[in-house]
Amino acid sequence: MPFKPPLLHADLRAIRERQSWNADVITLLWEVKRLRSVVLRAYQLSGDFKRPAGITGSLYDDFMQALREEPCVIERDQDVQEMMETPDKLRKGMAPG
Repeated sequence: MPFKPPLLHADLRAIRERQSWNADVITLLWEVKRLRSVVLRAYQLSGDFKRPAGITGSLYDDFMQALREEPCVIERDQDVQEMMETPDKLRKGMAPG
């Protein structure tokens, strides 16, 4: 059975807003947050991982590709890119100087 498409941060926030009264949903969202942090940590360390020789090499390649395609990784990279843009561009929360 294939997985449903992954949820973006905005999707998770919308669920929280719709179900803020439901303690079970909040508990599950905290678990999702924890698991997303594990994925981000794996992505941060992935540059130091060595590709294994033999048949496990293709499993490694599949894992690394899946890691790069995780929404939390893509969103993090987009956030970093936005922070690195030219300083004269106003970002969210910045008032004109």
